[in-house]
Amino acid sequence: MKMPFGSRLTRWVSRPFQDCFGSSREKSVDIVKYADLRNNDMLLPVENGHGRKGVLIFRQKINSGGTSFIYAGVTCISNIRYPVAFKVVKEKHRDLLLKEYMIMRSVWHENILRVWGIYFSVRGSVVIMRMNLAYHRDLYSYISTMEGYATEYLLDKWMRELVSAISHVHISGYIHGNLNYENVLLTKDLSIKVADFGSADKKDTFRLTRYDPTFVPPELKFRLSESIPHDYNPCLIDIWGVGVVLFFALTKHLPFTEVVSMSATDVHGNCPGDTLLYQNDRKQCSASYVKVVSKLMDYNAGRRPQLFLVICQNYFDEPQNEEEPLDLEQFS
Repeated sequence: MKMPFGSRLTRWVSRPFQDCFGSSREKSVDIVKYADLRNNDMLLPVENGHGRKGVLIFRQKINSGGTSFIYAGVTCISNIRYPVAFKVVKEKHRDLLLKEYMIMRSVWHENILRVWGIYFSVRGSVVIMRMNLAYHRDLYSYISTMEGYATEYLLDKWMRELVSAISHVHISGYIHGNLNYENVLLTKDLSIKVADFGSADKKDTFRLTRYDPTFVPPELKFRLSESIPHDYNPCLIDIWGVGVVLFFALTKHLPFTEVVSMSATDVHGNCPGDTLLYQNDRKQCSASYVKVVSKLMDYNAGRRPQLFLVICQNYFDEPQNEEEPLDLEQFS
């Protein structure tokens, strides 16, 4: 598939940033506003792959990763300013960012962070991806700082949104590959937005390049320096990650922080997921939440359900009471 960018990926131009907008009256009005912000904000002259030029307004750095920086900023459309986020990488990492952008455009979903464009600095030093700005930074920060625990309603909402988003990624033929609570962002109404597809790839070509050992399935923990077995389904990596994120949202701590007793293992030495949640944990959430987390975090990879099977269950959209039986035949 050919990238929708021209051959002029970067340019070296010596014109001032005001000239980037051309000479139309409407755009010249915007330039005055941009110039007024120059004392408080960082302005970066950019162009897209088709040669159209503009200015991006950066407010503050909100996060950083191995090769990228995330900034909060502003975009101006029809003289109205909208808060956005910018992911910035050096020009040498351009291809990785373009790949991430194309994947995120391919898996468009209401619970996946939306990206809107790729820009190249006119000085040729950085590449920028414009995306929506999440009101709360990430699930980890929100859960760690909140008083008490998340409500049953909020937990069920997060469960449906996260399972639906990652299931859509899998149905689209991709693997996220780096799912953790810092890559699950929250909007102002506390809806989930899955972000950071820098490790994502197609199912048949996926390689585990970036990982947090806590979010790697147990069957791969001792193979982190090796390639994934040929017959292994990489969807299980994301499925385990969803379970760990939901476990943390409920308990405010990571699983397996305590030694698992022999009574919690089956005859094969595997730890069934339903032994992870204590009775007090179960009282704080719905019965469906317990079942989903337990199944997604089963030590036996063969017992973990694909996410589309979880969505097909009757209780997924309509949580049931504790005493109502749940049909788990499709999970076996």
